[in-house]
Amino acid sequence: MVKIKIDGVEFEVDEKKNLIDAAKDVGVDIPYFCYHPALSVVGMCRMCLIEIEGVPRLQAACNTPVKENMGIITKSDRVKEARAGTMEFLLANHPLDCPVCDKAGECRLQDNAFGSGTGHSRFEFHKRNVPQEEIGSNLIINHNRCIVCYRCVRFEEEKVGESNLGLFERGNHSLIGLANNEPINHNYQGALADICPVGALLNNKTLFKSRVWWYKSHSSVCHGCSTGCNVTTNVRDNKMYRYMVKEDHEKNMFFLCDKGRFDLDWMNENRLFSYMENGTPSTSVSVIPKIVNALRSTNGIAVIGGAHESNENLVRIKSALTELAKELSKPIHFEVRVTDPQYKETEQVDFLLTKDYHPNTRGALDLGISAPQGLTGIISEILSGSIDLVFVLKEEIPSSIVGKATIVQMDTNITSSVKAANFAAPVKIFADEAGSFTNKNGLKQNFEKSTEPPKGLLSSAEFFERILSEIRTKEEALLGNR
Repeated sequence: MVKIKIDGVEFEVDEKKNLIDAAKDVGVDIPYFCYHPALSVVGMCRMCLIEIEGVPRLQAACNTPVKENMGIITKSDRVKEARAGTMEFLLANHPLDCPVCDKAGECRLQDNAFGSGTGHSRFEFHKRNVPQEEIGSNLIINHNRCIVCYRCVRFEEEKVGESNLGLFERGNHSLIGLANNEPINHNYQGALADICPVGALLNNKTLFKSRVWWYKSHSSVCHGCSTGCNVTTNVRDNKMYRYMVKEDHEKNMFFLCDKGRFDLDWMNENRLFSYMENGTPSTSVSVIPKIVNALRSTNGIAVIGGAHESNENLVRIKSALTELAKELSKPIHFEVRVTDPQYKETEQVDFLLTKDYHPNTRGALDLGISAPQGLTGIISEILSGSIDLVFVLKEEIPSSIVGKATIVQMDTNITSSVKAANFAAPVKIFADEAGSFTNKNGLKQNFEKSTEPPKGLLSSAEFFERILSEIRTKEEALLGNR
């Protein structure tokens, strides 16, 4: 740590940071466009100009490292004039289309224009007009809004490892475009739209869906894989509309892949809200007693899946199954690992996405929820008849066991497995509750409740607790008062 002065006030800051991040840590905001803490510094936008005591010219804060006893000025008339000039140049050709721009309400250009602009432009000529283009399978570029900050180009080269985008032409004709005339098709098109500080890059999947100020936002964790990226959920009318990156400098979390970002429709559509028997809608009053009777007459019981559940739910499920095993005097095999990547060390698909598409495999294993024989051993026991009742927890039913055992599918959506199971029970999605996931590195991260479940809908833990209660109630009824 070193001591520096910002606008005459002394602060202690991290000497490893540049002036933008160091100032932000102590509550002083320096405006910028092209700078990003996870990307290389290029100093292209000139928005972060500041005065440094003893240096005659204004300096860019993004590429100026912190030094002991440095004195900087961020609010002088000279600095304000420079920033206002930068904003005037950036807005010279920028269209006044905030009312129809998806970035409105979370646009850095709007913020900086309000904080550092003059409210008046001396540009009296026709603004340039370049047609909008589709440059990816889920990416649009509006050239007229682009301020050539170069963030998108740097992100692709430095993080994705591809060079699809480049800067072409010069001066007033400069624009960002495709380098090889082939559309972008990688897993980070949403991230490209995210890091664009203006509304130049937009995703087709979220275009014109909602205004940002209509959302209710909550802190959460991406459910897409075992990396556990921090996200902010955007909910409107109790529907999940968007995942947005929640930046965390300490955890080095700045981006989100498309697999997690756009895998949201299942939370809003095709939901399972009724109990089912042999693919036909039924009721809990009818289905649960039949499951209880099956538990009493079974040879062996297995529960497979669970890595989509929160740590808190898994603790309750494990406890309920332990009590259930005592009540029935039968062992219950509980295995969360249902795919090959869950049995291996973490394998990366790219710099964020892993091959394990479960958010809480590590949390389940840390709780000791795994069977010594693994899924293969459990399937062998099912085929041999020693296990003849299987609870499948938010996973596909292994095709080899269909018809070989009584299957109870617990799921959030109407799937082929729900229709193929003997019984199906609807359960809450993870966003219906607060909880935590443990990522691939053992980092336990909390998420908030984002949506309200329908009244009476149980979580997976509550379902097993209800089964346990039914078993105990019937036991008491059989024994009577003696």
